Amino acid sequence: MAAVQAGSGKGSGQKPGNAAGGRPGGGTKPAPGRSANPAKAPGRRPGPATKTASGNGKGGGGKAGAARTSQYRPGVKPPQRFNPSTLAFAVVAVVVVIIVAFVVIKVTGGHSKPSANGIQAPVDKAASAVVVNEVTSVPASVAAKVGLPPTGTVAPLTVKTGQPALTISGKPGAIFIGGEFCPLCAAERWPMVMAFSKFGTFSNLKETTSSPWDSDPATATFSFLGSSYSSPYLTFDSSEHESNDTSGLGTRTTLQPLTSQESNLWAKYETTEGFPFLDVGNKYFVLNPSYNPAVLSGLDQVDIASKLKNPKDPVTQDIVGTSNYITAAICAVTGQKPASVCSAPVVAKAAQAMTGK
Repeated sequence: MAAVQAGSGKGSGQKPGNAAGGRPGGGTKPAPGRSANPAKAPGRRPGPATKTASGNGKGGGGKAGAARTSQYRPGVKPPQRFNPSTLAFAVVAVVVVIIVAFVVIKVTGGHSKPSANGIQAPVDKAASAVVVNEVTSVPASVAAKVGLPPTGTVAPLTVKTGQPALTISGKPGAIFIGGEFCPLCAAERWPMVMAFSKFGTFSNLKETTSSPWDSDPATATFSFLGSSYSSPYLTFDSSEHESNDTSGLGTRTTLQPLTSQESNLWAKYETTEGFPFLDVGNKYFVLNPSYNPAVLSGLDQVDIASKLKNPKDPVTQDIVGTSNYITAAICAVTGQKPASVCSAPVVAKAAQAMTGK
């Protein structure tokens, strides 16, 4: 699977995974491109001139100085004019329509998006407290039963040695860079929310989907846009760098500009600056998708969250299996704290699988 190329107008370029069940991460990245500009609306030809009462197309009527004749004819009802009461009623009606329009905009939040071919653009909304609770409270027994799925379905994080430790605000740091349009990022956020919630608390998470025009269309996910994370053990820094598509593939724009630290680390460790990118302490990295987003096809947030207590479900195996690896990576940079999380046998097993030690 190839990471999604940032700034590419063509989307993710290919379906993640492979039919042979091979290890994720083997694909090539699509070449960078430019987002397509919306097509210009076709011009409109001027219509035919409206004829005057005299029957010609000239705006002035007949010869200069000729008197205009009345439109009134005997037996024909003369044209009606608005009387004051009718005019007042019309003004009141217009005011009512305007008020109703403002109320509708207020209720809907003004979030209507353009659509293409009848497909509605995704809209961020506050994440359901029920969904967040189900994702962040998966029993340890389920994590133990899932363990480490075969590497053909779930890939461990990439380990880089000899790198300077990443610290943010005086704590071990982790940085995520993604895009709301990106289906691979959509899949990655589920195990990230699960794993990081074992060390701290997210606030103001959003729900959205990936682009409905990209591969693995409309994959249900969270968004870190506008969220915050609090932990005594580490600092989590996220950037939803590119927006969702708004009216077709490649219509996304820059959503959150990168800080200099984010930009430098992204360029250093992910040389093609693809999505998703997760750096845990400059030691463990997600440089390619951890599992195939297709497993989430046709499911919304409630559907996905409701599956996470069944260790035999493929959705649970991919999300919880990936979370086990991310949890082990975080434990490695926090000095195995907290012990209640990091002492779990599955965490030690995941760490050994990633480092070979």
